[in-house]
Amino acid sequence: MRKKNITHNKIHSSATRSREENLFYSLCDDSFSHISANSLKETLMSSGLQPDDYRLKELFHELNNHDQLSIQMFTKIIQKSELFVEKALRGELAIPDFKDFSTRVDQIYDDVKSKINGELASYIPPLAEVDPDQFGIAIITKDGQVYKKGQADVDFSIQSMCKPFNYCIAIEQLGIEEVHRHVGQEPSGRFFDDLSLLKQEKDAGIDDNSSNVPFNPMINAGAIMTAGLIKDQLRDNERLNFVREQFGKLIGWKQDGSSNIDLPRFNKEMARQENFKGYNNLALGYLLMATGNLPHKKSICPDDIYPEKPDEFEFYIENAVIKALKLYFSICSIEMKATDVAMAAATLANGGVCPVTQERVLSQETVRKCLPVIQMCGMYNGSGKFFQEIGLPAKSGVGGGVFLVVPQLMGICIFSPRLDPHGNSVRGIAMAQKLTSKYLLHLFDGLMTSTERLDPRVPISRWRASSCSESIWASSIGDIRTLQRLLSEQRDLEAGDYDGRTPLHLAAAEGHTEIVKFLLDNDVKPRPDRWGGYPIADAIVGKHQDIINLLKEIKTGLSLPVHITHKDDQKVDNSVKIEDELSVIELLWAASENNIRGIRQLVARGVPVHASDYDDRTALHLAAAEGHIETVKYLITHGHPLHVRDRWNATPLDEARREKRSKVSAYLSSVHKKSN
Repeated sequence: MRKKNITHNKIHSSATRSREENLFYSLCDDSFSHISANSLKETLMSSGLQPDDYRLKELFHELNNHDQLSIQMFTKIIQKSELFVEKALRGELAIPDFKDFSTRVDQIYDDVKSKINGELASYIPPLAEVDPDQFGIAIITKDGQVYKKGQADVDFSIQSMCKPFNYCIAIEQLGIEEVHRHVGQEPSGRFFDDLSLLKQEKDAGIDDNSSNVPFNPMINAGAIMTAGLIKDQLRDNERLNFVREQFGKLIGWKQDGSSNIDLPRFNKEMARQENFKGYNNLALGYLLMATGNLPHKKSICPDDIYPEKPDEFEFYIENAVIKALKLYFSICSIEMKATDVAMAAATLANGGVCPVTQERVLSQETVRKCLPVIQMCGMYNGSGKFFQEIGLPAKSGVGGGVFLVVPQLMGICIFSPRLDPHGNSVRGIAMAQKLTSKYLLHLFDGLMTSTERLDPRVPISRWRASSCSESIWASSIGDIRTLQRLLSEQRDLEAGDYDGRTPLHLAAAEGHTEIVKFLLDNDVKPRPDRWGGYPIADAIVGKHQDIINLLKEIKTGLSLPVHITHKDDQKVDNSVKIEDELSVIELLWAASENNIRGIRQLVARGVPVHASDYDDRTALHLAAAEGHIETVKYLITHGHPLHVRDRWNATPLDEARREKRSKVSAYLSSVHKKSN
């Protein structure tokens, strides 16, 4: 059973510190009077925040002008950017473990880079001339964290990637009902350049004269129609500049130049070639005109300019068709970088608010209307399979780009020009597949229980903690209802913690016979813990005979655990129990993996460094056992007591000695001598 701890030293409680003090305290090393300005800067940058971020330029400027910061200077400097600093230090940005996330995406990028199959788009000459080996990826979160790799800052032709944004612009200008009088929202089941139209049902509230419309705005017919709706009263160059400015707002451009982000570039030669080779699109323009749905003036046939020539007449081309096609070709010929497109996708993920400017560019309703259409129709004829496997709204273009939207999390853009038979980037698809295989990003992942795939929304240590802590805590207090729920969710009830302790260990240790029987009845097998002890050993120590009898029926090892305690040292320091059990396990996982950054985040959130778990284990026990001298020093510096004792009466020094961690043992021994 659990012992009573006796306090022999006093710890400065996190409960008595202010929010700013907790943030400051988490960054302290040897001195609690100052922190390194460079340390704060590096922490922010490793969180994915950039020095040229529009919101943080002043903060980084101040940090570059200081070496050390007192608590007063720290509080003053972060004042204008306090929310972002606080979220970064506390691990509360969209992706809290951004450094780990970046490392894993680097590995995925390197794996995918070897894929060199696929062909360049050849029907537009400039696209056939690009370097096929180019490969870049950019990821931007709703908080403005930036990851990029490879050719992420190379301009490329966005082509059909423009279609969702054109749709949004049209909705913003005209409203959803007016836009849907001209274009539908149904998957076509046909090729993207198919000439057929959707015959809308009469009971859909559509006039008979306007019932023939493009299936959706992601196919060429729908995109041409959408382009025709945008500012159709303006001159051609004014319409293009208007669209470029709307795109600019999506990526963080500000008219006064304060954000240091440029407007998307327009490639005139690409537009000319699009026009010259776009025979099918020309046909679509006239097909749309024939329906009467393309915006146009009610023009009449002009007077005959050859009245005296019976065999000559002027060939007339309807200007409305030219205007729609010219704008469509022009927008397809806009060039952007993967970082630009990722920012635009992040704006969609953020409900229409640009992450860096914090300005609303699109209404929430517009974004909500747009994303399902992208989801259904964004990847040409591979849309259905793509959504089933990857499960994210995405749009590709034959320029080699593909962007993905992870709602309320991030935007992703991958650029690689080689295309599959559907016209989608080969590497883009492969990156998307691997990202969603590694991370819980699919829109329907909430329906699944997975302990193998990571959730980028939570710190790694918390993800590890969440995979086992609830079942272990429930077993330690005899909460069978929670275990029944976890079993129905297909959770692994054999999963162990950082010490290999499982629900069966804790139930046996605390004498919960009903829990032990429940676990055994559901085929949970006994496993050894860090010390080689099986659950039966815990039952023997606790003298729980009913549980001993149950476990004896199972043929497993009966080895007793090897615990070492220093008998001459009888001093006992107090650990602390906190209500947030998950944070305790997160803290101990971080310590076991030498994750000082994760520990700093917990300290910044006010979690005591000497919080203990169900076995009275603390972060210092785990860091000492694993030999992580850097973590040990951080914990001691931040007030972790030396003589906290676990369930088996072992101190952190005992653990270091048992595991033969010589550096940790020497350090803890020296601190022990100084304290005496």
